[in-house]
Amino acid sequence: MNELTKRQINILRWLIRSYVKDAIPVASAQLARKKGLDCCAATIRNELTALEDQGYIQQPHTSAGRIPTDLGYRFYVDNLVKPEPVDLHKHAEIFECMEEAQGDVRKILAEASRVLGLISQELGVVLTPYLSWSLFDRMELISLSFNKVLAVLHVRSRMVKTVILELDSELVQKDLDRAASLLNERLSGLTLIEIQRSIADRVSDVGGIYTQLVRLIALSADALFNFTEPLDIHTSGTKNIVSHPEFQQAGPLQDIFTIIDDRRHLIKLFHASRPEITVAIGEENSDLRLRHFSVVTCSYKRGPDVGRLGVIGPRRMPYNRIIPLVETMAETMSQYLS
Repeated sequence: MNELTKRQINILRWLIRSYVKDAIPVASAQLARKKGLDCCAATIRNELTALEDQGYIQQPHTSAGRIPTDLGYRFYVDNLVKPEPVDLHKHAEIFECMEEAQGDVRKILAEASRVLGLISQELGVVLTPYLSWSLFDRMELISLSFNKVLAVLHVRSRMVKTVILELDSELVQKDLDRAASLLNERLSGLTLIEIQRSIADRVSDVGGIYTQLVRLIALSADALFNFTEPLDIHTSGTKNIVSHPEFQQAGPLQDIFTIIDDRRHLIKLFHASRPEITVAIGEENSDLRLRHFSVVTCSYKRGPDVGRLGVIGPRRMPYNRIIPLVETMAETMSQYLS
């Protein structure tokens, strides 16, 4: 792909800004009136043709103006967006919603999605914290009978989990204490997800009388070290999506409604995002039902536990406002919950 010229970048910037504002395909004559381009309509038409050939814009139908493609929006987000800080009034609104929840985490998450939807005028989404990022503290092994052992697992967020293990042979309490000490030495300080992924390698050299017990714990790691609360997701602002002109057709509306109804998949979609803020545009989304949408997400923390929140809206969303809003909400949630 050829590098864009300064003039092409300016034309693309103005075209996207205009389309974001009005949702109307942008004509060359309209761009020629923009201050700062300093070129005639004929020159702009040639540059629009070049931008279209390179895949940054497209013509929805013959004789219409141009609109951005996913590639055009991606260039805009990565290179041209100037974030607008969240103003003091909206900051106060975010803090107020936290205070009104009075420490009730579920209410905080529901209020956060409501405020995200209200301020962004898109669909606000908040996923509950995922506890597998908690740090493992220690394990206790307690003999119950001839072949049954109670495993007591502690994580640093003060949660405790108990599981009964069945062995083929007996281990006395002294041996169980030594096995627990060995496991704690190798696992303490790791996150639960790290343990699930790597415990087999970390204990592969353990032998002797502990072999069966340690292998059983390694094989059962996905269940033993899974402290995840039932994940839930809060959404607010569906009416905002319906109001966008590009979603007046049945297809996109049906897609977003099925996504919202399919809460398990929506949880998976948000949980799969990377820790930092991400912007997935159109067909960059793994779910084809989101090909008409952009998804802006960011992580927040509740102590060592990680949740995810964000906004779903049209590809034609005001990224300069939405990205700082999502970041601010995530930072505020982290401060308030921690």
